[in-house]
Amino acid sequence: MTHIRTQLGTRWPEKEPFAVKVMSAALFFIPKANPDYDKRMHLVHEWWIEFDESGLPGREIGLDATGKPVLAGPDERNYGFWLDTNMRLQDFGGDEVNAEAFEARWSEFFAGRKYAAGAV
Repeated sequence: MTHIRTQLGTRWPEKEPFAVKVMSAALFFIPKANPDYDKRMHLVHEWWIEFDESGLPGREIGLDATGKPVLAGPDERNYGFWLDTNMRLQDFGGDEVNAEAFEARWSEFFAGRKYAAGAV
């Protein structure tokens, strides 16, 4: 497995535009793929992404500007931001992350959580 860090997909507004709020309200009955991500996306300064042998994203961690994990997936409630794309390892730029460092951040995020990590 390969782990990378990237700043792709990190420039989200803190508040949703009004049009997005209206659309979300109109489509309230459709389940969201990442219900816990919505209010935290603007905090993500960097993504750490784990790729399988075929180059597909498997797990992801969103870190804030201090390096603290603010979201991670997949889990029981969230499918994942990068997992929901057709992007592969070669589509990303970024530096490699040590597998042990990735696991440490993953465990840090899920320590004490009510729902399970890695379950979709």
